[in-house]
Amino acid sequence: MNIALKYRPGSFKDLVGQDILVRVLENAFALNKIPQSILLSGSSGVGKTTTARIISLCLNCSLGPTFEPCGLCKNCLAIKNSNHPDVIEIDAASHTSIEDIKVILGDTCYLPVSSKFKVYIIDEVHMLSSSAFNALLKILEEPPSSVKFILATTEIKKIPITIIARCQRFDFRKIPATKIMNRLNDIARKENYFIESRASELIAYHCSNSMRNALFLMNQAMLYSRDCSISIEDVTEILGLVEENIVFSLMETILDGNLRKALSVFDEAAKTVSSLSILENLLQMIQLICRFLITKEVNNSILEYGKEKIKELSTKKSLIFFSRLWRVLLKGIQDIKASTCNDVAAEMILISLCYLSDLPSPEEVIKKVLAQNKQHSDACNMENTQQKNYDFDKILQLLLQNNQIYLYKQLCSNLKLIDCKPGYLKLKAVSQLSSSFCNDLKNCLNQVTKQQWLVTIDMCYANKEVNDLNYAPAIKDILDTFKGARVVNIESKE
Repeated sequence: MNIALKYRPGSFKDLVGQDILVRVLENAFALNKIPQSILLSGSSGVGKTTTARIISLCLNCSLGPTFEPCGLCKNCLAIKNSNHPDVIEIDAASHTSIEDIKVILGDTCYLPVSSKFKVYIIDEVHMLSSSAFNALLKILEEPPSSVKFILATTEIKKIPITIIARCQRFDFRKIPATKIMNRLNDIARKENYFIESRASELIAYHCSNSMRNALFLMNQAMLYSRDCSISIEDVTEILGLVEENIVFSLMETILDGNLRKALSVFDEAAKTVSSLSILENLLQMIQLICRFLITKEVNNSILEYGKEKIKELSTKKSLIFFSRLWRVLLKGIQDIKASTCNDVAAEMILISLCYLSDLPSPEEVIKKVLAQNKQHSDACNMENTQQKNYDFDKILQLLLQNNQIYLYKQLCSNLKLIDCKPGYLKLKAVSQLSSSFCNDLKNCLNQVTKQQWLVTIDMCYANKEVNDLNYAPAIKDILDTFKGARVVNIESKE
């Protein structure tokens, strides 16, 4: 017999991973407040239909209603063998019409044949038609006292809200990998099989948190083994997985940018599994590394022997690099699925991944660009300063060579250079100048350089000194004595 059927829970104490549901139902039976309609939702293989059958056992046991059915009475044995007249299981996937529901409604008028309750278990209830759901509404809201409805679904979103509102809802949780692993080890002992801890971990990790899937994989591994011993190699071959050490080695060569070795490891792995499976394993590993870099914790569902390797690989690159690697690989996997040459496409993706390890990160690119811009800006500023100083020094030399001593002296002592370009000179006065100085300087430059010059002088500084002097107390008394007088220039007497 298949171990999934042989070890199917027959009571709530055997139900794995649904502690909240078990506690609620235990209290319900203890207080005799059992819901008339129950809705069980959750992913496949977590125990919904099994729970429905256990509830029917608890309701119709000769000792019941009780939370712990005896399992030995006539009713319990009949329910376990699926031939009890008062426990009716309906597959809604093949009975979707309103006519099927009308049959149920007609039967609810009759009392149970040989037990206390008539129990209707409707599996995959989300497959019912809209009219069938509407027909269920009234009977779910006010069923006869001797009738119980237990609905099970994997698609709770497809259930009308009016149906959900009339039921006591229980959401089944995914079963943790550790509990699945413990269950597998327990069954292996009962079947006189030895299973490596790494093998049970691998099954628990790849069963999608479904106990049923795990038991089917376990059954397959037991049939594959010939010496009552299940090894990690057996499970790896059954699942068609890439060996973990190969995946780790391939990831390490990619991070090192060693394309030759990466292709060699890939070719070796591709002899036993598909190229798509290899890349999907890489994608999963990158996700685990990114998660570790963020949380500093390795997922508990990861095989123990792989946790240290994930920590080691996470030190080679940054989180941003791994996220870029993940995006490139994800796009590559999508391309492979659309390609007719999977192996060739996979090799080209591998080349892209190795090349990606040589590319600088966005932060490094930004820092390099900013550094180059700063160097260019500093060089330009230095060049402009040197050019400006060179041109102004040349002007001073020309003035001396042409005996323009007055202009030379004024430029050296009473003016500051602001800007100097060929044909353009901008100055700032530090003291009062004659009104003709600007024109005199311009005409002189035009003559000695044989080109036209634009000369501007900012007089704000000099005018400020004159204006401030007009309001000085000593000068103000003089200006008050001589009506109309004002300070027009400041000259220093040496």
